Amino acid sequence: MQARVNSLAVLLLVLALLGPGLARAASAKTPGATRTNSVPTFKPVDVPQSLFLIPANPREGRNPFFPQSIAPTPAITTPRPPNATADFSSIVLNGITSPPKRTAMINGRTFEAGEEGDIKLPNGVRVLIKCEEIKGESAIIRVNGQPRELRLRFGL
Repeated sequence: MQARVNSLAVLLLVLALLGPGLARAASAKTPGATRTNSVPTFKPVDVPQSLFLIPANPREGRNPFFPQSIAPTPAITTPRPPNATADFSSIVLNGITSPPKRTAMINGRTFEAGEEGDIKLPNGVRVLIKCEEIKGESAIIRVNGQPRELRLRFGL
């Protein structure tokens, strides 16, 4: 058994040493075979731009998702409550995540330090705020250019 293992190991060693040489010899014997290390080049292709138009009437086309529809898609608008004023006392710090990346949840929206975005107040008004700094139990925001500190509410 040991003799078979030794002879198999010797055979594998000989094939490993002669393998690259045999491959070169086989390619040299093949007529017309040349080795190149160059990468083929391709011509750049101009990609056409897509143009999507919403049809105004049935003669201009139809909606592929709602083919039976004859009306154009109306623009979606968010109605604002009339004469609604921003009540900044309803801006609430809901929570703060722990390090390594602190985030603050303000009125249900997550902010990182330096990020700005809209939040919705309970009366339906949207307010643009900027979260400037997030501390251990508070966050400093800027509303209409005025800095405010929001604190976590405990024991509610």
